[in-house]
Amino acid sequence: MFAERPRGGVGAWPLIAATLVATIVWMAVAGLHFAWDSALVTLAACGGLEALARVYRTRRPEPRIAATLSALAQVIAFSACAAALSYTVASTGGPLWDSTFDAWDRRLGLDWRAYLAFVDGHPRLGLALSLAYRSLILQTMLAVILLGFSGRLRALRDFVLAFALAGTVTVLISALTPALANFVFLGLSPADFPNLHPAASYVHVADLTGLRDGTLRTISLDHVEGIITFPSFHAALGALYIWAFWHLRAARIPALLVNVLLIAATPIDGGHYFVDVIAGLVIAVLAICAARALGRRRAADALRPGAREGGPAPGRA
Repeated sequence: MFAERPRGGVGAWPLIAATLVATIVWMAVAGLHFAWDSALVTLAACGGLEALARVYRTRRPEPRIAATLSALAQVIAFSACAAALSYTVASTGGPLWDSTFDAWDRRLGLDWRAYLAFVDGHPRLGLALSLAYRSLILQTMLAVILLGFSGRLRALRDFVLAFALAGTVTVLISALTPALANFVFLGLSPADFPNLHPAASYVHVADLTGLRDGTLRTISLDHVEGIITFPSFHAALGALYIWAFWHLRAARIPALLVNVLLIAATPIDGGHYFVDVIAGLVIAVLAICAARALGRRRAADALRPGAREGGPAPGRA
């Protein structure tokens, strides 16, 4: 069989551009400043990757390499724009929603303190959860590279678009539902969970508080933390990784195991409420459906008379 050959190098760039514009406008309204020097490495990396992708798209046609390089550039660019936007929207957030999320958890019969105590009582499980939670960058790069080099170019395009869609929705919802997360809301200290070392239990507090009280007015990519509580982007990415790696038979079971751990780690290592995780998973499913629908529409448009021709690239669909 033949993998779809990407027609052009557009992909998620329009959504990335829209995110960038929204960030710049929102920052101007909020009176925030951006440290542009902190973006130089990101700009250079994205520009270099896209330039190489163009070479392998036109001068030395290698569709797999071109698609992989462009996808890496899009993931890096979107991550930077989304991080800046998450800080920007947090500066204009309203009342905190922690008590609401805690009440929703309890209404669902989910006891976060009991879950914390259980994981704290099983340190090896806690370590496995924490390692899985910290695997985002590695998994993102692996998903892009493996999908691209194996010729699953349609799956690669859909994954990158779903990644950007899920991230955008997560950031925008967080603007309406700011929260400090469970460790802070419950007034816990490390002494309450001596066997655990959560990855992001308190690291976001100083920045989120500074954005809300006006003491933090400059956003720098050299120092950004995951300040979003609801929905959980970690949980959304866990679902996206399972879906992406499912296209690769040898990676299915390892990816499933790692990402089940990642999702299970999110309430502890991220301090998230259970409803944050549920919302993140819902967003992931919707992003996947939207990305696949847009992909099918683009493929149908490309087959219409008058559409630019693109030859097939070797590999499996």
